[in-house]
Amino acid sequence: MNKQAIWFIVNPISGGKKKHQNIVQLIDKQLDKQIYSPEIHYTEYAGHATKIAEEAVKQHIPFVVAIGGDGTVNEVGKALINTKTVLGIIPIGSGNGLARELEIPMKPEKAIESLNTPINKQIDVCYVNEVPFFCTAGIGFDAHCAENFSKKTGRGLLNYIKVSFTEFWKYKPLKCIFAGNDYEVFSITFGNASQYGNNAYITPTAVVDDGFIDCTIISPPSAIQALRLITQLFSGNIHSSELSENYRGTKFILKSEQSFLIHYDGEPLQMNTKELVINILEKSLRVMV
Repeated sequence: MNKQAIWFIVNPISGGKKKHQNIVQLIDKQLDKQIYSPEIHYTEYAGHATKIAEEAVKQHIPFVVAIGGDGTVNEVGKALINTKTVLGIIPIGSGNGLARELEIPMKPEKAIESLNTPINKQIDVCYVNEVPFFCTAGIGFDAHCAENFSKKTGRGLLNYIKVSFTEFWKYKPLKCIFAGNDYEVFSITFGNASQYGNNAYITPTAVVDDGFIDCTIISPPSAIQALRLITQLFSGNIHSSELSENYRGTKFILKSEQSFLIHYDGEPLQMNTKELVINILEKSLRVMV
């Protein structure tokens, strides 16, 4: 039986140094060496994971596994779009949205074990202009919080909740044009997957391989309404909110009088454009589930 090459790309920032050392030891212990010939690659700067994954494609490496959160998964995965190389995930990030969506175990040892009996599938990839995303992307309060969260030293759900609570009282609704109509919104989210991460279901009917983008628009809430929204978000019932509008399609266009700040797979990005086009490339990424 010929062994298959598999590269593990580790983001040292996600999870901490000790956790990475433990995961590397688990890979050595639990990965079936009769099936795989593994290599460990560490990222050294932002965007390095993409470079490593691109090199894996050039060398015809059949499997590349991202060890990190959704940001690391995005960096690795975007190099694998429309290639034969399959993306695997060992989730150790703050939200782990795509891993949860693909039902990959949250415990590293279980995630590694699942690599020994992989099931491969093809999922859709969505884009905000030229920026690919696999879970969610959008504008408004979520992008505002993602930008502030990225400046904090601590990660994790608790720290994100703290940022969200602090910024809620400062945030002003965003004016934009959606589908030709004027809106003043709290947030607009486009979902390839059903959740941000941490089982927070912002586009609960989204499916990663159905060829459609789901969209949830949230109108500005009062403090009481915001508490209800949080409950609905984690129970998968956000569509039941009177503040929620929901759409499904293959292309959306947003316009504004100012350049957009977006979030994509949990990462903030200031765009140098007043128009966003959100579209989809069907079944263009191979993943291990």
